[in-house]
Amino acid sequence: MKEDLMDEKICKFTQCLEALLMKMQEADNTCIELSKDISKRDFSVLTFVGKNHDVIMRDIAGYLGIPVSTTTGVIDKLVEKGYLKRYHSKEDRRTIKIGLSKFGQDSFNLLQSTLHHMGGAMLGGLSEKEQVELIHLLQRISDNLVNYVPTAK
Repeated sequence: MKEDLMDEKICKFTQCLEALLMKMQEADNTCIELSKDISKRDFSVLTFVGKNHDVIMRDIAGYLGIPVSTTTGVIDKLVEKGYLKRYHSKEDRRTIKIGLSKFGQDSFNLLQSTLHHMGGAMLGGLSEKEQVELIHLLQRISDNLVNYVPTAK
């Protein structure tokens, strides 16, 4: 009986998460459609660079889970389209950094604005106490997943 209740809670919880993820993807897709010339993966690279600022190729490769050699092609296309820029590190001139161009920064800002607006809509119907509690619980859930590795059962 207890197991059935837990299964029911898990189902409701994952349904809510799926609905939230779908809305988040809609926000991403809206921003991608406005750009018209980049893929979802390209947009995730822009987001990564925007959030982490000036990064090196190895950082992006690790984020994408692909070899640096493959990452180079992705970055080349985004530089060519005007979203990213390459430049030498001030600390070590041998190191090439990747950053957002003005155009890339504008695209990143659009996504951040869209997500901020969505976050406001999500929290809008909750009291201050509920907002704080929800954020706290989501942080704990996120912490629970730090070492989680998906497995097929």
